[in-house]
Amino acid sequence: MSVQRGGLGRVTHIIGEGLEGRIANRHLALFGLGFVGLFFVLPILLLIPESLNLGSTTPFESYRRVANGIYVDAFVRSFLYGFVTTVVTLALAYMLSYFLAFSTERVRTAMILIIVPLWIAYIVRYFGILLFLSPAGPLADLTGFETDLLFTTPAVIIGLANVYLPFAVLPIYNSLNAIDEELVNASRVLGAGKWRTITKVIFPLSLPGLVAAGLIVFILAAGSFLGPAVLGGPNQTMIANVIAQAFLDNFNIQFASALAIVYTVLLVGLLLVFNTLFDLQEVLGNI
Repeated sequence: MSVQRGGLGRVTHIIGEGLEGRIANRHLALFGLGFVGLFFVLPILLLIPESLNLGSTTPFESYRRVANGIYVDAFVRSFLYGFVTTVVTLALAYMLSYFLAFSTERVRTAMILIIVPLWIAYIVRYFGILLFLSPAGPLADLTGFETDLLFTTPAVIIGLANVYLPFAVLPIYNSLNAIDEELVNASRVLGAGKWRTITKVIFPLSLPGLVAAGLIVFILAAGSFLGPAVLGGPNQTMIANVIAQAFLDNFNIQFASALAIVYTVLLVGLLLVFNTLFDLQEVLGNI
């Protein structure tokens, strides 16, 4: 075993020496931009001519159909669920992150418990929540009565918040952990109580992590497919479910492409509005 590790170490050392001075930061940036451009920007650009269907007699029919009430409701529901999930998740994540940063010394153990769920497939976690909320599940055993949460909006919100909680804890904890203890101690020495120290010192300094966490959770939650598919009913259908149904069930590529383009434009528009309220470049740079 030691021989294998030594051989691997020598290979790594040789590769490192060979690449030293040849790879600059701009090369890494170009690699990242190229990856995003190839697997994100290009596929979206390919959807545009597909959605227009210019070779047919009704090239913009898919976009006219998107304006139908049921599809507008799916867009509104997606962004509304994304917003509510973000608020719930940030509240839970901030309390948990504050506890980790200021109230416990077992940070490593707690972080392992937070990160381990990320290794479990989403579908398994959603079905675990489905079992927990079922009328014959653990929640019913604990409360003593059958719950009617399954296939409702609260069930979808609970599922989304549970799944995306780790994505919020990590940036918030990073911001809280970066706060200089001297600032907190100075606030208390000057007579501020615990609550005033939190609201006037800790919370403003942790705002970059909170904003970054909110951005991540909102994007993930608003575009969720499995959450409403497993925990929701027909009245909880989100836009990702509608796109999947249009493409996989109805084989209507043009309409699915139009839905995806409209969703992307709306999401980018919301992010631009968000950027006017919070300078995302500055916020993400301060994490």
